[in-house]
Amino acid sequence: MPLPICRANASFTSRLLAGLFIGVFSLVPASSARAQDHGGEDESNSRYSDEPIPLAILPDRPKPIFELGEPFLGTGTLKKGMRMPTGAVWQPALMAFGTLRSAVQGLNRSVGDQDINLTEAAFRFDLFGNLYLTSTERVLVGFRPLDQDGRFTRYTLASSAESTEEDFEEELNFGVRTLFFEGDLGELFPAADWRDSKGLDIGISVGRQPLSFQEGLLLNEDAIDMVGLTKANMRFGALVNMRATLLFGWGDIDRTVGAGEGANGANRGDKSAMLFGLFTETDTRKRTVEADVAVVLADDLEGDGAYAGLSSIRRIGRFNNVWRAVASGVIGEQGIHTGNGVILTDQFSWTPHHTHNHVYISGFVGLGEFRSAARGPSTGGPLGGTGLLFASVGLGRFGAPLGNQPDYAYGGSIGYQLFFKGTRQQVIVEVGGRSNYDVQGLVQTDAFGGTARYQVALLRRGVLLVDGLVVSTTEGDVTTGARLELVIQL
Repeated sequence: MPLPICRANASFTSRLLAGLFIGVFSLVPASSARAQDHGGEDESNSRYSDEPIPLAILPDRPKPIFELGEPFLGTGTLKKGMRMPTGAVWQPALMAFGTLRSAVQGLNRSVGDQDINLTEAAFRFDLFGNLYLTSTERVLVGFRPLDQDGRFTRYTLASSAESTEEDFEEELNFGVRTLFFEGDLGELFPAADWRDSKGLDIGISVGRQPLSFQEGLLLNEDAIDMVGLTKANMRFGALVNMRATLLFGWGDIDRTVGAGEGANGANRGDKSAMLFGLFTETDTRKRTVEADVAVVLADDLEGDGAYAGLSSIRRIGRFNNVWRAVASGVIGEQGIHTGNGVILTDQFSWTPHHTHNHVYISGFVGLGEFRSAARGPSTGGPLGGTGLLFASVGLGRFGAPLGNQPDYAYGGSIGYQLFFKGTRQQVIVEVGGRSNYDVQGLVQTDAFGGTARYQVALLRRGVLLVDGLVVSTTEGDVTTGARLELVIQL
């Protein structure tokens, strides 16, 4: 019958498999058997190791000048924090850090048969103390003891100027340049919304702090007394995200001096000024749009002004493109800090194939007499983002090679940024030019120039920069210059 035959075959098969297993196991050498013992010396190469293998080998962290509490960028178990009555958990940590800049720099300008030259050593020190309460709440205090009102501690090595200026000029300043608190209302008072459903994620910032909008075109202040409220993560319709900041500034506001063609250039304090502004940043699926408006109210001599800016930041294939339009207008009678004007800029850049390098093309057009809402004493004019030839170095009396004031002017630059030695070294080569014209559109001056910068990292905290430049005008004036700067991050 079929059923007994199946049982007999199954029994025979089981005995056969058992015999084969015993026979094979008896052929395994004793040394191989011992290798299965996890404590033995001859372990299998395919066995997982008992030693943990980290995901990455991290270098030793750079320690700041001073730290107390949780170490900055430290690892390990976090200490137990303090629970506040609002429900927040604070883990206070205090650290001090700073940046020391020292430069030897010189300019020589040949105007006809006359040579104008200046060679100096200049110094700047930015020192900060940061008290972290949580990851989102902190108090920051800052000092700049070696400069004040746009003047830097310096030693004049050579100068053609006929003046009584001493070789060494100290600009010691022990006033507080930065002191503000910033945090998130939702994190300060989590007990008010445990489910995080009431939209309390509103950022607040109050105190003296730096401020910049539209890449420094509309506003670029290194210290302004203000209060600001920021609402982020807003969505409307097809918008991906939107951030809006409402602010009021009441003190330490610096503005550009100059009413009338060619009179601008210096930034100085306006004690009567008050600034009101609404600044937004919106992400769509293709671009980021920044739209800003501001009003500055001041005395009749200083002048009231209205300001606006609009920009688009996006990718076009493998290219990056940023265009900006900013405008300023006089409210009432024109003052020494106000003007009617517009600046249009465009920046186009990309990374060449099979490299980490960077190519950029920047251009601007200045219509009328544009004035920023506020500009710090050492920030220069609004055209610094056009390129190295238009940028203020923010140290000493070394000005922008092609100037950075936009009145009745147009121009641009083309540059190539080369990275090598694992990005620890880089070279930037740039050429550019500008033309100034009067109200009737007649060309007054043309200037063209080139500059190069070599930058190398020194150990873990230092950076060495070497700059060289040459600029020539259609009138035959030639300017040459060079800089050697050492930056130390503390």
